[in-house]
Amino acid sequence: MELQYREPVFCFTSDIDWAPEWAIETLWERFDGLSVPLTPFVTHQSAFLKQRLSSDDRVGVGLHPNFLPGSTHGSTPEAAVDHLFDIWPDASTFRSHSFVDSTPITDLFAARGLHYDSNLCLFLQPGCVPLRHNSGMWRFPVFWEDDIHYKRGLAFEFNLLRSHLETPGLKIFNIHPLLYSLNVPGNDFYNSIRAQLEEPSARPHSHPGRGVRTLVDELLDWLAGKDYRVCSLHTLYQEASESRSSDGGAVSRTAGPGRVVSAEGTKEALEKYRQATREEKAEQVRSIYDARNVEETYATSRDTNLREIEISFITRKVFAALSSLPETADILDIGCGNGYTLLSLAKKMCANFVGLDFSAKMIQGAHTLRTRMKDQLKCLPEFREADIRALPYDDNSVDVVLSERCLQNLPSRDDQYATLDEVSRVLRPGGRYLMVEGTEDGLERLNELRLKVGLEAIPSVAPDNVSALKFREAELENELEKRFEIADRQYFGTYYLISRVVHPLLVYPDSPRFEARINNVARQIAEHLPDVDRLGHVMGYELVARRQATII
Repeated sequence: MELQYREPVFCFTSDIDWAPEWAIETLWERFDGLSVPLTPFVTHQSAFLKQRLSSDDRVGVGLHPNFLPGSTHGSTPEAAVDHLFDIWPDASTFRSHSFVDSTPITDLFAARGLHYDSNLCLFLQPGCVPLRHNSGMWRFPVFWEDDIHYKRGLAFEFNLLRSHLETPGLKIFNIHPLLYSLNVPGNDFYNSIRAQLEEPSARPHSHPGRGVRTLVDELLDWLAGKDYRVCSLHTLYQEASESRSSDGGAVSRTAGPGRVVSAEGTKEALEKYRQATREEKAEQVRSIYDARNVEETYATSRDTNLREIEISFITRKVFAALSSLPETADILDIGCGNGYTLLSLAKKMCANFVGLDFSAKMIQGAHTLRTRMKDQLKCLPEFREADIRALPYDDNSVDVVLSERCLQNLPSRDDQYATLDEVSRVLRPGGRYLMVEGTEDGLERLNELRLKVGLEAIPSVAPDNVSALKFREAELENELEKRFEIADRQYFGTYYLISRVVHPLLVYPDSPRFEARINNVARQIAEHLPDVDRLGHVMGYELVARRQATII
């Protein structure tokens, strides 16, 4: 199926091309200031990028190999690929110098586990969509590149671009740090300063007139005033891979470029789950997660901003707990999925991290992500396949337990409460349980507001989460207090208010998109002001294991 986009979708990338650190930093400062994701295609080690990307897994990293004669990357394509993977082993995509391409080259990257590239330029062509290469990889064509712009003799006037920007399709821009930071207007200027660039610390004067930087800045300013979607290349790949119909049935896009759902079988899937036995439900959930691309960072969630807010809450609480625990603290993530939460924690702290999940494919994905991210980690979490309803741990053996949207996917209330018993059993007295789960009450509060402003209610159960069995807060807290002391409650109402009420109202009648810039802004605000009126179907608890359980 070919993906179609009813509106323009913007994405920004940067071929580093051995740029000095000051040039790379200049470009990233501009994009970070606007919270616009920028995907780098790297040619060499960069201390700035290593540090910058260590705290942001959303954009991915691309390789930018030089396969041309005289390349310093290697005399053969194999050598060049090996050289760059040694430098950036966690790379997820590639684009070669001068867009050099061949089937053997693409097969080299496919063999190394890459699933997509951006190794084609369709300069200013409307209607760009992801393409499928014969290797099976997805290909995301570049819409505009700065040096191609001036090599075609085009003036750096924004109005020349503007007529191309509002046409439907992908708009992938490629910007070189040196060309941006020096505001290069063309080859003559660039050639006149090349000798100065041989000294890495030298920073020539930028061009005072119109050039790459003035045009890109005008584009970004224009885009900031629009509600067009801006996302990372990695997100585009995730959506493209999700759009493939696993059973060959019809697929339709019903919620804009960020949401692909099946046009057939929706009611059947919900009814099949409702009528299943307890163990059949568990197997259905396992098959749902097994079918996802487990090597993708956000394989278990589509709302990446909300996921990061949840992880931020967990991180703060784990840091506080570790202040009174030894470095060998045992931290267990039940229902860990592909391990992203534990890997995020391991970037910031050391502990004996273990993740458990009943999906063997999710555990396989966790091992893959750990390998990709190992250079960023302070310690290496372990990941194991297990049924969390019977935790393979002794009594009083764990310091901290985490669960993130895990219990809500269990088949029944009995399973949920039995798992709470298990968590209480394995925690040491005074240990912490950090629980981020769904509640019907929060969703109802959110829907009450949505209905008042003319928006439809969000259903509690949808085709992509047929297993959602959310809690009732009063009933849940009654059960929690039998096993734990409730130390803190965390609602995420601010993010829900902006992303689920303000955002849909602004884009109506079009559909809101998880990766819209307003959601990025909502996340920033929510980090400082977490809650407005307890809105939303997910909330967090910090729970302390009682010295002596009082389970009834």
